[in-house]
Amino acid sequence: MELPTIEVSHADRLFACRQKVEEAVHRIIFGEELVQFSSAEIAMAIADVADDYILTVAKQQAARH
Repeated sequence: MELPTIEVSHADRLFACRQKVEEAVHRIIFGEELVQFSSAEIAMAIADVADDYILTVAKQQAARH
């Protein structure tokens, strides 16, 4: 799915980003590479990695203020 270019400040940018990320996450969850894990385990691992990243970014932002 090809999405139109969206300005950084545009309200739909986060939605467009989610659509692209969701496609990639589905390929990871339902792909052949991680078949030894359940789709729920893979989804939880992705959420955990994302949470760790958010906390890291928040710490970096706080350190700059």
